[in-house]
Formats: sequence, structure tokens, C-alpha cells
Amino acid sequence: MSNRQQYSEPRATPETVSVVGIFPLLPVWNSDAQHATEEIAQSWLRFVGDRLAKDAAFPQQLACCKTIDDVYQVYAQFWQQAANDYGKGLTTFADNVWQAARGPLAPFSADKRQ
Repeated sequence: MSNRQQYSEPRATPETVSVVGIFPLLPVWNSDAQHATEEIAQSWLRFVGDRLAKDAAFPQQLACCKTIDDVYQVYAQFWQQAANDYGKGLTTFADNVWQAARGPLAPFSADKRQ
């Protein structure tokens, strides 16, 4: 018998038997995954929209500058704000993704098993 034929039939192992116990949870996980995906998408789109608005306003702010000091000030404010926004935006995005990843594992956490 070839290796392909030998291993093509399902075998009952402790790992595959324990997987059967998660099937009742799959509809809940599907709903949670959809909700988490929506939250992540909304958060990301809100961040991108806010940054695009600030990026679009930047040329107008430069055009209003009267001195070189004004230009330096506008550039400094723009880049400081961008750095802050990207830091907060990526932190929020990472937190949302982390919560979404942990959600399906909540029923198996140590404090729930007693």
C-alpha cells in the first residue's frame, strides 16, 4: 500500500476527537469574526479619512505662510501630528486585531474552565 493510500483515510487521534467539541461554538465564532472585522474596517477607514483630510489641508496651510519661520512651523506641526496620528491609529488597529484574535479562545481561557 502506498503512503498516499495509507494516510488518506481519517484516523481518530486525541487531537481530531477533541476538535469535534468545538463545532457547536463555530456559529458564535463566525458572528464574532464578522463583528470584529467590521470594527477593524471602521476603525481603519476612520483613521485613513482623518489623515487624508489633514494631508489635503497641508498645501493650503503652506500657501498661507508669509515667512520662512511660518513654513518651518507648518511643517513641524504637520509631521508631529502625522507621527501622533499614525502611532495612535496603528495602536488602535493592533488592539482591535488582538481582541479579534483572542475572542474565539475566550471559552477555553483558564478563568472560564472550572
